[in-house]
Amino acid sequence: MRSVEVIKANQQINKADNSGEIRKKRVCAYARVSTDDEDQINSYKAQIDEYTTRIKENKEWTFIGMFADQGISGTQTKKRPEFMKMIELARNQEIDLILVKSISRFARNTVDVLSLVRELRFIGCIIYFEKENLYSDDPKIDFTLAILSSIAQEESRSISTNVKWSIEKRFKAGQIHVPKIYGYHKQEDGSLIVNDTQAEIVKLIFSLFIEGYNINDIRKILEDKEIPSSTKPLWSYSSVRSILTNEKYTGNTILQKTVTLDYLTHKQIPNHNLADKYYIKNSHEAIIPSAVFEIAQTIYNDKVRYSTNLVTKYPLTNLIYCKKCGRSLKRHHVGEVGRLPKINLDCKHNPRNPKECAASWLDATLVQDTIDQAIKDMISDSKVFKRIIDYLTPTYPLNALYKRLERLSEEKVELTNIKASTEPYDLPKIEHEEKMLDGEIKKIRKDMLHHHRNTSTINTLRDLEKDLTQDIPLLLYKKLFGLIIHQSGELICILSKAHETHELLPLLKEQTKRPVILENLHIDYKLRKGINYKVILHE
Repeated sequence: MRSVEVIKANQQINKADNSGEIRKKRVCAYARVSTDDEDQINSYKAQIDEYTTRIKENKEWTFIGMFADQGISGTQTKKRPEFMKMIELARNQEIDLILVKSISRFARNTVDVLSLVRELRFIGCIIYFEKENLYSDDPKIDFTLAILSSIAQEESRSISTNVKWSIEKRFKAGQIHVPKIYGYHKQEDGSLIVNDTQAEIVKLIFSLFIEGYNINDIRKILEDKEIPSSTKPLWSYSSVRSILTNEKYTGNTILQKTVTLDYLTHKQIPNHNLADKYYIKNSHEAIIPSAVFEIAQTIYNDKVRYSTNLVTKYPLTNLIYCKKCGRSLKRHHVGEVGRLPKINLDCKHNPRNPKECAASWLDATLVQDTIDQAIKDMISDSKVFKRIIDYLTPTYPLNALYKRLERLSEEKVELTNIKASTEPYDLPKIEHEEKMLDGEIKKIRKDMLHHHRNTSTINTLRDLEKDLTQDIPLLLYKKLFGLIIHQSGELICILSKAHETHELLPLLKEQTKRPVILENLHIDYKLRKGINYKVILHE
């Protein structure tokens, strides 16, 4: 016959160590406040003092530590370093009891509360919620916890809603809170005062970017000059990018560029028509003119076309093309001459578009020397030089272009507001007007970019005119020429004041038929080779 024997449990509150002695219960406490308000800080300090004293005075307890997070929300446990440190100790079975003021101080997320309580309970770590007078080892606690933590979570949602309302109210009133920013000193009242030393670096960054250097180029230049960033000795890609895209350097501020959709995760995302934005003009002293900032945004938004990577790439990269096959000429290392590398340029080694072509190869050094001579010949011939200067001189002042851009941008804002309250059947008309405005804005920004670059090119040419013995800046190649064509052993250099290389390429063969303003032959007597070159203006 089957029999059943009951084995009585021998439960002990305090575990014994290897010597058989009953050890004391290992106890810690956790405290948290979500803001840096004076009242909450006082409460925070009082919690720490009270729990530390209470645990140490209990002879049956061993004080493990006081864990506390200040000025941190309770909706996410992962973002509370002291809390996570405590939980890790508990998981390693180094804590028997955790004291906490209330469920809301422990966590405001219902899922976090329940999952952590169950996990720690399973490994023998108990949590005592003082305000609710609840121990987590009570088998009936889960239902109570679910209700109370849900109330705490709802309270967090309500607080989040009220904070959003308060922030938007301040935005509408033009009250801004700007974090610390490179180039400015932040005063006690929150206002920004220009840091003259850092402001010069900001101007340098914008100047280099508009000249054609990309972000990595600028980063390397700053490091070579041993210019420290705001927090680190070395500049990162993101730190240079954040300066180039921050409108605050124009003295204006856009508020609510990001929004938080989930009050539990606090994840911020770009505000692309998700909520209202607020634009405050003249909120502080400017470092960069608004027109210069707009030019930089044109380059940044289309950096594939306008950023030429002048430091990290060969100066003729994506500038010289073969007329026969239409592909760009690539550098090809073919050996050494007198311990110096011998490099050829040809279209056959184009990895993106490999195919046979009957065009001859060119010596890279000879090509570069030929372009240098072409530039010097253009400057030496007074009639040609005047024609080039007249060609590059902008028709309208930069300020006039910027004012036009401002008017168009204001019209765009008005149209966007109208669109938000427009009936569906009127939307196609509004969207068409919006598309037309976008096209005009894009054209004005492009005109501003070319205005700046052409003016800079003129200044460089005039500087060279004073002393033709100085080296030609490699930067000038892409500032001056929109396209260089290789045709039967000769170079055709196309000057373009308003078109980029990618815009001239579709008309590559037609470019060679335009009137030539300068033609000559460059001979390298060491190589015993020569190249004929022509200079053409793209009208």
